[in-house]
Amino acid sequence: MKVTLKALRANFNLNQHEMARIVGISKRTWQNYEQGKTVPSTAVLRNIETYFNVSYDELIFCSGKQFSRNKDPVIHHIES
Repeated sequence: MKVTLKALRANFNLNQHEMARIVGISKRTWQNYEQGKTVPSTAVLRNIETYFNVSYDELIFCSGKQFSRNKDPVIHHIES
């Protein structure tokens, strides 16, 4: 999953701080996800799915190469 999360973030040209803010967590927590030290909670995964219009299966089972730059993130900020 760490490769997928990093690829998703890079696809939308976001830094770790921006990504963490979007999904409602700290930058350090996001870094831990990308490094594979921890895994996102169900609530965080839902925020990612909703904001970036991706499925649970894409986040969990894909390599991250499939993310299209044509996918538009949801305009509103997700409230945790």
